[in-house]
Amino acid sequence: MIAEVEKWRVNTVEGVFETDLETLKQWIHEGCVLPTDTVSKGTLNWIEAGRAPMLRSTFNGEAPAPPVTVTAATPEETLPVLTDQILHNHADQLAQRDHLDVAAVTSGPASSPHVCYHHPERPTKHTCRSCATPFCEDCTKFVGTSKVAMCPLCGELCSLYEQRRTKALHQEFQGSGFGFADFARAVRYPLHHKVALLFGAGFYGFCLLAGFRGLIFASVIMFGCISHVISQVAWGRLNRSFLPDFSAFSLVDDVLMPLVLGIGITIVTWGPAIVLFCVLIFGVVSGGAVAPEGLKTHGAANSDQLREEDLSTILDPNADPEKQAEASKKLDQLRPGHQMSKDAEKSQKELNDPTADLRMLMNAFRAPILIVLLLLLSLAWGIFYYPMALAVAGYTESFGLVINPLVGLDTIRRMGGTYFKAFGMVLLIQVVGFVVALIVAKITAPFALPFFGNLPAMFINGTLTFYFNLVVACILGLSLFKCADRLGISTD
Repeated sequence: MIAEVEKWRVNTVEGVFETDLETLKQWIHEGCVLPTDTVSKGTLNWIEAGRAPMLRSTFNGEAPAPPVTVTAATPEETLPVLTDQILHNHADQLAQRDHLDVAAVTSGPASSPHVCYHHPERPTKHTCRSCATPFCEDCTKFVGTSKVAMCPLCGELCSLYEQRRTKALHQEFQGSGFGFADFARAVRYPLHHKVALLFGAGFYGFCLLAGFRGLIFASVIMFGCISHVISQVAWGRLNRSFLPDFSAFSLVDDVLMPLVLGIGITIVTWGPAIVLFCVLIFGVVSGGAVAPEGLKTHGAANSDQLREEDLSTILDPNADPEKQAEASKKLDQLRPGHQMSKDAEKSQKELNDPTADLRMLMNAFRAPILIVLLLLLSLAWGIFYYPMALAVAGYTESFGLVINPLVGLDTIRRMGGTYFKAFGMVLLIQVVGFVVALIVAKITAPFALPFFGNLPAMFINGTLTFYFNLVVACILGLSLFKCADRLGISTD
């Protein structure tokens, strides 16, 4: 039994002809059929020849098989002689189509990828995977019990337009490189979730007011949000909220893991600096260490002590009034109320001074030169590696990998210049945060309380710190996302 030859129809300026596939390819090879001419396979709808999947290779230069006998659409029609005049007419027709509406020439209207091929007033629902023709819901052909979408023109499978469009935009964004546009995107990222930002920042600032335990709990919240943002953005999910999903609360995942990751980040970045600083503060290294503040003022305190001659001056009615006033002042300083007031004033001044830690660090630099150099190197390491430690914690969520600096250094090597751009952006955010903290502390200084410190400044700076850390996390997540192919990160 001889297999039935699949029939094709071709619509050119010379008319409509019926033939088989091999002969049609031969006509394309000879220039008789142009990509803008329409063809139809069997009973399918008409489609431009250049968009037919089975004809693309021929238009791209692939040599066709030898032609076979042609069957005309009607017994009276025969294939016309291919003369130069006919080819010239083809060229004129192609030039006209560049200026006319395609709907007037072809059987189906032309459309953009966003609207249906046959109904320009309706949005695209499906797109052919082969010929890329867009169709609305009614124009798509569905087959089988599972309702598989098929192209009514070429018979190939169709896919949802929004999925293809989202994937194309995703790939375009990922390959666009890392730059200032990503920095602006990171600055805006927390503002896209205003309710979560107000709740998270307010709760974080409130925890800072609860002392050391509150600081620990606030750190858990912060590292949890940072790691969540880095992992989500690194996977390409920029529309997700920065707050973890607490609907399925887990003590290990939501509390212990952020705490452990935070400890690991602290060890690998600031661990050496903390050890050296403790060595200097507690006087393990002798020779050049700075005396405590109380010892420096001990001599001045002794000069203000009440002596026996001061008592004689107070009791002598004929004594010099100035000496009596000075002796009375010394006597007042011995009263318990005066000492408590002095301690409260000192406490208020120290707690309200944001540069106290910096001055203590500068005093430590009076230690031996070798220790100072090691401390400077450890501080430089912490500043440089801190963003990468956050990134490793975010996309691995492994304590062992976080405390291993070789993992971070290898990641820096593979990211190349992208990490140094991200590092500069993170450093800029940190500097801005420090300057803002100084301004807030200065403005709210009158509200500082003895033994409690500047509570308003602590709350405001806490909320701002929460925001700045989310920006830092988004910057790191975007840098990882742009380097996902080099890091082996699976993106959506």
